[in-house]
Amino acid sequence: MTATAPSQDRVLRHPVVKGWLVHSFTALGAVCGMFGLIAVADGKAKQAILWLAIAMVLDGVDGPVARAWSVRENVPRIDGYSLDLIVDFVTCIVIPVVFIHQFGMLPEGWSLIIGAFVLFMSALWMSRTDQMTSDHFFNGFPCEWNMIVPTLYLLNAGPWVVAIVCVLLSLTQLTNWKFVHPMQVRRFRPITISVTVIWLGTVVAMTYDMPNHFRPADYLLVACPLYIVGLGVWRTLGTHDADADA
Repeated sequence: MTATAPSQDRVLRHPVVKGWLVHSFTALGAVCGMFGLIAVADGKAKQAILWLAIAMVLDGVDGPVARAWSVRENVPRIDGYSLDLIVDFVTCIVIPVVFIHQFGMLPEGWSLIIGAFVLFMSALWMSRTDQMTSDHFFNGFPCEWNMIVPTLYLLNAGPWVVAIVCVLLSLTQLTNWKFVHPMQVRRFRPITISVTVIWLGTVVAMTYDMPNHFRPADYLLVACPLYIVGLGVWRTLGTHDADADA
């Protein structure tokens, strides 16, 4: 027993093993997406949002760990970036769009049209070769529909409000309007991560408490999107050296 434990510990600390663990961690997001999609199809909004939240946590953790453990060099057979894009297309785009349609969040007669527009523009954004700036801001809205849709749903936003938000964000996806990457942008990183964590905690708490609605929590839900939009305005219109923040 005493000889086996140190041996297992050495195996788990091996760079290649650690790399495969990170890739497996990322791939679990697809499994969360499957359960989330089933929940949407079954009309279970609470379960769907919680599965999206779990997938979001996985997506937020795997990147920093992969960079810290040099996964790209140790497991070159798997392209972590491509794997992340595949998972994100399911959890960040497809499921939220189906969620919007399934739960009637868009104006009557417009659901499929706007949903198709969101999917179309998001597919183009996912294919951009200039998704990120040198200081790690996104060019165009980075398909974070898994944040937007639960927020609008929990706020009980009106159909036309949802429609306008979806169309406006989609229209930015082929522009160079900036959106912050919560984990990679160095400027304001502690604040950005704190705001994101508070938002995610609020989403989980409000979702778990459904169908009850704690109105004061609405302010916390709105704070994160407003903060992200505000940073985008500052980065897009401001004049500063982006390379200095890289």
